[in-house]
Amino acid sequence: MQYNYLKKHIEALFTESTALNANLLVLDSLVSERSSQLKTMFPLPNYDLISMVSSYRDLSQLDGGDNLYDTGIHYKLHTDNLDEETLRLLSYVSCLTISQVFEVFESFLKNILAESICQNIELMQVFKLETADDQFNTVRKALKKIQGTSNKGFIKAIRKISPFFKFHESKNIWDRNMSDWFNLIATVRHIVIHQRQNAGDDFIDLVKNGGRKKLFNRHFSFKGRLLVLTPYQANAIIDHLYEYSHLIYKGISQDFGLTMDFDFRPIK
Repeated sequence: MQYNYLKKHIEALFTESTALNANLLVLDSLVSERSSQLKTMFPLPNYDLISMVSSYRDLSQLDGGDNLYDTGIHYKLHTDNLDEETLRLLSYVSCLTISQVFEVFESFLKNILAESICQNIELMQVFKLETADDQFNTVRKALKKIQGTSNKGFIKAIRKISPFFKFHESKNIWDRNMSDWFNLIATVRHIVIHQRQNAGDDFIDLVKNGGRKKLFNRHFSFKGRLLVLTPYQANAIIDHLYEYSHLIYKGISQDFGLTMDFDFRPIK
């Protein structure tokens, strides 16, 4: 067994993702606590707590004068909508946290594949990569060729070099197809980033009536067309992403004869 050159990459994922998850934990605690305080302090119906007016300046108005205009779009937080707005805000932050952690996971996939190729140069031919040299950053950049939509090409590449990972993607302690789970989270991340949490008809039909319904209901819900996610659910998703990452790490390590002697200890 040889030294595990992949360890630093999974540790980097755990470190950065934990920091993002901690941000969510702190915000959840502060926002929820403040919401409870406001309900106690102002037990009055429709009492204004926070108001905001959106405005703009006309950049083409060169002759000065009054140049601040009200858009007519205002926001009010009051005692009647406090609970609803607290849930909406925490859902928004939860979705953004999952999207950021997904970006960390994407970096992990690139790093662990690039490292594997640099340490086993014959994989250049397996993935049909052409690079000026075999340095880590050069190889990592070349991986864009096989990335695919939502990083599915990276997962396919890992299946190709790790039978252990491929087998346990579906044969695992959860008795769950982790590939289906990953594809769902990748789609959700796209909706959060590019559609501001607003789901389209195809996705709604898929998760309400199709094969992803059970997986979707495990983590998410809808309010109208808006994806809703609680901090508790976000934390569960991050836990699963840790498990999926570790399976990738363990799979490549097993199949390439790398030592599994590391400092990850069971929690008693």
